[in-house]
Amino acid sequence: MYKNLFFAFCCLYLAGCSLQKTQPLSPNLSWGEHQTLLKQYLNWELSGKVGIRTANDNQTASLKWLQIAQTYQIDIHGPWGQGGASIEGKPGAVTVDVSGDKQYRGANPEQILYEKLGWDLPISDIYWWIRGLPSPEKPYTHHLEDNRLKALQQDGWEIQYLRYNNLNPALPNKLSLSRNDLKITVIINSWIKQ
Repeated sequence: MYKNLFFAFCCLYLAGCSLQKTQPLSPNLSWGEHQTLLKQYLNWELSGKVGIRTANDNQTASLKWLQIAQTYQIDIHGPWGQGGASIEGKPGAVTVDVSGDKQYRGANPEQILYEKLGWDLPISDIYWWIRGLPSPEKPYTHHLEDNRLKALQQDGWEIQYLRYNNLNPALPNKLSLSRNDLKITVIINSWIKQ
């Protein structure tokens, strides 16, 4: 009985600690102020799930992304840890490890993924999109709701922001990216600022 009581107390304490770190979203933030705060979010770890739908296939996978300044590691693995890939990189040097079988190296993640695996994923842009920001390198159009991105069109991609968390700044919890017959849905269960 005391073990159960101790366990319940620990859970409540940890939940309280996590709530203390959460700051409610300020409704008075402008879009410009929101962007400024998001651009300062340079080191993070996120985990969640990704669903990939094409005209011929549907797949789901777990997603883990660790970003420290310009260095990143993105792990995408299928159910029960089977299949998938790990992408590690920094500007000018990228390694893609496919299910522990093959490893590819190069300077550009998009080029490696497309040439070696047939995946058309804009990794460099997703770095911005995942935080609720347009990539600064390319023109875009957007729609705001509560001074946050609701929809973004950039480089032929349509990004819909379906849900945000309550952190300050608010970060996406669910978004979908689509282009042609490819649709990617990302559900983020946790954001941890490093």
